[in-house]
Amino acid sequence: MAKNIAERWNLPMRMMHLLHMITTLILIVTGFKIYLGWGFPATYSAARSLHMIAVCGFLASNIVLLPYGMTLEALEGIKHSGMKQGIKHFIKSNMFGIEDARRLKAILHNFFGKQKEYPALTIYDEKNGIYVNRAHPITKILLPLEAIAIFLITLTGIVMYDANWNILGLNIGAAIIGVFKWIIPSGMDAMVFARTLHLGTMYYFVLDLFIHVGILQLDTRLTQPWKAMFINGNEEIEPPRVRIIKK
Repeated sequence: MAKNIAERWNLPMRMMHLLHMITTLILIVTGFKIYLGWGFPATYSAARSLHMIAVCGFLASNIVLLPYGMTLEALEGIKHSGMKQGIKHFIKSNMFGIEDARRLKAILHNFFGKQKEYPALTIYDEKNGIYVNRAHPITKILLPLEAIAIFLITLTGIVMYDANWNILGLNIGAAIIGVFKWIIPSGMDAMVFARTLHLGTMYYFVLDLFIHVGILQLDTRLTQPWKAMFINGNEEIEPPRVRIIKK
């Protein structure tokens, strides 16, 4: 019997997931080496160089591949179901809403043994051939938090790399330091604040990584979400793991 297969993640999103995962792991390991003096990588300068290379990949995954992939998703929805419905599907697929709150409640009930079935996380519109929902509700909660963390870790990383870093004649590093001095308590060193905030966001990404991996491990078809996210992008459209909209 032929399986009903649909693409859950397009190529840019798969590339984003893979590059984000690899660079995040590199940044965490090299970051701890720089901060704590771990024995790996072998030298401080090697760790710093690898850290800076990973930064480029990390930013590319989040400010190039992610917007590009999400734009393609939005255009796909508009193509199949029109502007109004396509935008509605895109918002529903990426932003935490009432239905996500219900799914999250059902997930918790299932975890504590109060509900037998784990709820369907992906919702597929069979008529239009598009996903209405691709992501776990916890992922949708994490997305804005990740955006804030990426913004903060980038700002603090710039001034830690070079407090006078400039581009096109604009001293971006000095401007960031100026903002830090404006918001921190009087007498506190701006660079100390930057390092503390940078370290704090790194710990957040450690937590974020564990949550993401934990979410994937909860899926009873364990290999499917990993393959969909990193390799072929495809998912079997099969209830009860996927809810199908037929109308």
